Amino acid sequence: MPNVDPIQHQIQTNAIWSWSQLLPMENILLFFDDEKSCSFMRTLYQEISCQSLPLSKCFHSTYHRPYMNCVFDLAQQHIKTSILVFVNGDIILHNSVPHAISFVNTHFREFFLVGCRRDYVVSRSLNYSNPANTLQDALNNSQITSTADIDFIAFKTDTPIYMAPFLVGVYRWDNWLLSEMLLRTNITVIDVTQSTFIIHQKLKELDGQKPLHHSSRIGAAYNDELTKNISGTDYKVGFINNAPQILSGDCQKNQCEFKENLLQSEVILLKQRANTQKYIAVLTIKRGHIPLVWNWVCWAKRIGFQNYILLAEDFEVYKILRVVNQPVFISLKQSLNISSKSEAKYGSYDFQIIMMYRLEFLMRVLRAGYHFLNADIDTIWLSNPFDSISQNLSITIQGQMHKKMKMNRGFIIVHATPQGRHFWQNVIKCQSQILVKLQEQQYYKNKLSASAFTEQECINDCLKYTKFKLLDPYLFPDELSFFDQHRSQSRGLVPVVIHENWLAGLESKIKRLRSWNLLASTNSSCDSLENGIPYSLPDRATPVRIRIRVLAYNRLQSLKRLLNSLQLANYSSDSVALDISIDRPSSKASVAEKNRWKQVIAYMGDGEQHPSKFRWSHGPLSITVHKKHVGLFGQWTLANDHQEVQLFLEDDIEVSPHFYIFLKRVIDFYYMNQSNYDSRMFGLSLQHQHTVLGQRTGFRIRSIDKELNETGAPVFFKYQLLGTWGAVFFPEHWYAFLKWITTVKLDDMQAGCTPSGLVSTQWWMERYRTGRIWETWKYPKNEFDRYYEVEISIASVTVSWHLCFKSSANGSLIKSLFREKMILNLEMHPLDSAENFSVKMKCTKINFYLPKE
Repeated sequence: MPNVDPIQHQIQTNAIWSWSQLLPMENILLFFDDEKSCSFMRTLYQEISCQSLPLSKCFHSTYHRPYMNCVFDLAQQHIKTSILVFVNGDIILHNSVPHAISFVNTHFREFFLVGCRRDYVVSRSLNYSNPANTLQDALNNSQITSTADIDFIAFKTDTPIYMAPFLVGVYRWDNWLLSEMLLRTNITVIDVTQSTFIIHQKLKELDGQKPLHHSSRIGAAYNDELTKNISGTDYKVGFINNAPQILSGDCQKNQCEFKENLLQSEVILLKQRANTQKYIAVLTIKRGHIPLVWNWVCWAKRIGFQNYILLAEDFEVYKILRVVNQPVFISLKQSLNISSKSEAKYGSYDFQIIMMYRLEFLMRVLRAGYHFLNADIDTIWLSNPFDSISQNLSITIQGQMHKKMKMNRGFIIVHATPQGRHFWQNVIKCQSQILVKLQEQQYYKNKLSASAFTEQECINDCLKYTKFKLLDPYLFPDELSFFDQHRSQSRGLVPVVIHENWLAGLESKIKRLRSWNLLASTNSSCDSLENGIPYSLPDRATPVRIRIRVLAYNRLQSLKRLLNSLQLANYSSDSVALDISIDRPSSKASVAEKNRWKQVIAYMGDGEQHPSKFRWSHGPLSITVHKKHVGLFGQWTLANDHQEVQLFLEDDIEVSPHFYIFLKRVIDFYYMNQSNYDSRMFGLSLQHQHTVLGQRTGFRIRSIDKELNETGAPVFFKYQLLGTWGAVFFPEHWYAFLKWITTVKLDDMQAGCTPSGLVSTQWWMERYRTGRIWETWKYPKNEFDRYYEVEISIASVTVSWHLCFKSSANGSLIKSLFREKMILNLEMHPLDSAENFSVKMKCTKINFYLPKE
């Protein structure tokens, strides 16, 4: 039925008419409170779609207003187009609207459009029965009165939007929805106010009548409470002036363009990017350091770090980073001040102005309730620093081991506490005094160096009166202590962040990073790391099957010792396949060498004249005697079509009777369990760590620093060197390796694959191709083995007799230790949980932990 108020009825009629000029009637969906109103509308517009809202589900029982979520849900159910536009029933749309939407749709895959309305005052004394004339008059006599008035939104229908049960006709739902869209990182919010005419027909108040404030409307209190309950204070960013993009110009004439909204609040990026504990990293960037910016961004991508904001000093670098959708910020004032200037000289007045810009931005971060980590862009982040810093709300800063009294402001954490804000306000105050003195030329008159009046000096001065903590210098080294003094390597530690602050000049920094394989990129295209092989449970046998491959030649007693230990092991009634590969002597082999080989054949058999004396009682047995000499490399890389996890054992190995139980548990946890599976982990090692990738000549590194393993219990860790004393390969990675070796020339590998000067590189170079080939394949792909580390080094799941003392007495001692403690007296206990199990020994207890990552 028509609105009982004639002028209100005409307002609705004008709105519907304007919509019908832009799209077919069947694409217009009207919502009414009751079915009678829908029936009446159908008499006027036969092709229009109309829905009445169900009283029982879609109306608040007290306020008698419909819910917004009902409107959105029904719209999504009945929409026939790819884009949905939502407006109120008193809004006239001009033909600029579809042109703007079409223009945006050609440039963005995901978008959310908002527009401010223009108020057009409608008087009861005038005639508005001609909608076309009304529209023309409104174009000339309407104006934007408030940027808070959002009466237009548009988005793609496949955009997932959850609408909360707000009340229709009351404020806050639009601020809440806009804030939700602004805080998403996969959708672009665009303000189309400057390119469209969205006209609100506003009924003129009667004489003496005051407009009703939004907060006084029926149901306003309900919407207020709902907003705060579901979003806290996030809704406060939901205003149109926070849209990152602005569409301006006449799209109908192909004269519209996108502009960056430099008035957007930094709070948007803070809410998007800070972690759950409200920590955010802020790094200042400028056009002169673009290669370092790309290197930092690529390392952040490698380690999966997203809790950062790039603070641009100039508009040029801002635009470059915005193109690739990086979280970059610049204030409007800064973009105007710096865009046309050359790079400021270090220590100059212009330089100090930029420093003040940085300091004031960080102060706003603290006032917004966020803890900041401010770092220079010449830092290399090898892991997430927030996992390694103290969260006791103290001020934390990087020291300089060569300057005991001077802190390095290139890496500082300040918390949003009264102490933190007071400290930072004092730093700003100090910087302000420097600016005044620079203007008065006082520093120049005293002939002080440029470094004497920087914000670093202010931070160091303020720290004299403040309690603070120093970062671990081995985990957060500066350039001198890491690259030149090798302090982190001397402790066997991989740093969290390296600050490249010692060398001056961009070119020198880039050269250093490249020589150490720490240069991820100098442009927007990051040098990608291999993603590994994805998890694929349907292709895997359940439960896991393990195939043992023994590699032998001419050491009969060693082979018997290995086979005996395998025969005595506990396999929990599983069927385990055993493949034994016996190499043949080369043409250059001595007579003694050939005779020892014949002893092996006499015992193991050759599949022809000599039957095997060895019996395997735990599953299928296969013995292969090679027709010609293939060497260790040929034995290791013998192709097969088996789908099991493969354990390789050379004949100088002896295993614990519980190795299979241990191995099966670890495989179940790290390989079969998808939640723990790492696509770049190619297998496991049953030996303890013995060669440290990262050692440098002259610095002997312990296996695992006791400070990192305070419990004394074995820990599991990733490592890129192959453990050959019981190497375990996952089938998918093993076949990828076999495929790869057919594409390379082994004799061409002359240079190491790790930075020169490392002990591991020297060790790699000294090995023949059987050793080099593994690291050459794994290192570039960033793949790794999983080792465990035990405080008692003899307590491995496997022992190699190749490195034992040649003295019979010493050999007997090691054999006694191994047999009595590791074999005879080990008692296996069931898993206490999915994460750990224990092995009891006669004299000690060793816990094997399977940590989730």
